[in-house]
This record gives sequence, C-alpha cells and structure tokens, in this order.
Amino acid sequence: MSPPLMPPALRLLRPGEPFEQQLCFAEALWTAGEYASKAASLLALNKWRAVVYGGPGSGKSTFAALAARGLRERAAPVVPLLFSLSARRPPDDLSGWLNRRLALAYPDLRRVPATGPGGRVARLIGSGEYLFILDGLDEMPARLRRWALEEVNLLFGPDDPVMLLTGDAGLSHPLPLAGAQHIGIDPAGAADVADHLDAMGRLEMPNLAGSTAGFDLLAKALRDDPYGPLGVLLCRPLDLALTVQAMRRGLLWHSDLTGCVAHAGPAAAREMLLDLEIAGALDGRWPPRRTAHLARRMRAGDVGPRPGPFLPALHAAGLLRREGRLYQFRHAELRDHAAALAVS
Repeated sequence: MSPPLMPPALRLLRPGEPFEQQLCFAEALWTAGEYASKAASLLALNKWRAVVYGGPGSGKSTFAALAARGLRERAAPVVPLLFSLSARRPPDDLSGWLNRRLALAYPDLRRVPATGPGGRVARLIGSGEYLFILDGLDEMPARLRRWALEEVNLLFGPDDPVMLLTGDAGLSHPLPLAGAQHIGIDPAGAADVADHLDAMGRLEMPNLAGSTAGFDLLAKALRDDPYGPLGVLLCRPLDLALTVQAMRRGLLWHSDLTGCVAHAGPAAAREMLLDLEIAGALDGRWPPRRTAHLARRMRAGDVGPRPGPFLPALHAAGLLRREGRLYQFRHAELRDHAAALAVS
C-alpha cells in the first residue's frame, strides 16, 4: 500500500485570466486515490490541456502519474499516454520519436493505422481521445530543448489534449501553449509540512519494543526552526516523501535525520535518504549492484518487462514507475544515485 501523500502547493493560471489563483487544501494528507481524483479534476477544468511547472523534486512526475490514474479510474473521455522526454536523443524530431516510443511503450495501439502524415501519433492526436503527457521538457538535450515548444505547437492543435511538464519558466512567464491552463507546483510551507508529519504520527504504530520513529518529534524540530537546514530539506516534496517512506519502513528515526542535517547539512541528508529508499525497495532480496546495473541501462536506453520478479518488485516498492510497458526510476536523482553504487 502506498504511503499517504502531502497535498501539493498549487497555483493556477487559467486561459485568458490575468491573475493566478492559489489552491488551498484543508487536509494534511491525501491517499494516492484522493490525489489522483483531484489531479484529474484539475485537468478536466480545461479539457485536458495544461502546462505544469516546478523545480527538481517538486512532484511534477507524481502529479502526472496520479492524474493519469485518476483519469483511468473515472473512465474519462481521454486515455492518458505518458512519455518521458528525457529519453529523447538527437536528431529525432518529436513526431518520429513519439511514433517509435508509442510502439515500444503502448504496443496495443499498433492496431491504429500508421499511414498518412504524422503516422499513428497524428491519428491518435486527431481523434481527441488520447491525452499525451510529455514529462521532462527541460530534461532533453539542449539542442532539442530549444525547439521543443515549437514542435509541440506544430504537432498538437489548439484544442488537442496535451500536458507538458517542465522546470523551465513558470507562471510569471508561462510557455506559449495555446489554450492551456498553467499549473505551478511550489515548495511546501514549513507549517504545512509539520502538520503533515503530525498527521503521519497519528497513523504510526509502535514496534515490538513500543517505540515509534518519531514523526511528532520531527514536526516539533521543524516548527522550532522552520527556515533552517531541516526546513530546506523537508520543504522539498521529494525529500519529504523519501523521509516519510524511510520512517514508515523502520529504516530512519527522527534523531538520525536531525543529527545528519545538523552535522553534515541537507545535501548529506539527501544522500542518506536516497540510500535508504534504494535499500528499502531491495529489502535484502537483491544486491545493490543489480540496481546499479539497472540504473546504468536505463541511462542508456529503454528497459521493458523481463522474466522474474525483480522489476515488478521494485515497481511495487515505489522505486520504479511505468511508462506504458517500459520501466523507469521514479526520479532522475534516484536513478543517478543508484548508478553510482556500482563504483562506490
């Protein structure tokens, strides 16, 4: 079962409106299903046409994956298709790359005729029945990124469903995608993070010795110094999620984290959290070097289904995510950290 999630800090700029809106949520935590439903509802406000902005680790990919889940669960009139643009390489044009990627990630759609300009992708876009979710616009090689938005505007008409995710620009300088609503994901506020940790503490069960990992004590430490190094770490959604997961798995106590931050700083604490996420997903069943080799393969190319339980287990543990039938690490920082294990 996936852990509860902290509601994202969202800002919304609707088409034709001069001012953005701050979206406020009363809850301190959401289940994955609640997040999925709300993200899908937000996309439906503008007929599934949006640009999502946020810095590294802000939760853009989480938003996209859960929005896709929400659309599937409510049987929405569009079928979400997720594509990670970080896998794109020169000299691919966007249409050609999407057509090749579609055949690998979504083989069931090979039944759609590939004849005509733009091939199978153009037919899917023209039907209006598929939402293309293009993640990592800012993670492509620089020579491709420069013309990426022009390619998107040429391929997708002003009414075609599409969602872009990027760390470039923001709501103050939104990308010129015609008819799109613009969604900004901000760092979490320290007070909201502390409330989330308190809510997690109320769900916490003691171990056999009667001890708990100390979500409430971590919340208190954050409230005592909301703008200090601990706040810098925990207000980044990826680091907060890694912390919560490690504590729920019994791999991390509040004093471990506060001590590491105090003595070595947020960067060292982040390295520790990445180590714990990988160790928790492996759960002693496989050696770390196997994950390192997997990460290196994913850097170089696509990884599809393989015989055996390794990839499904890492996916179930939350270390990997799926792009159709292809596997990827759920965040580039986890992939790069895992790849470095081979030489550590």
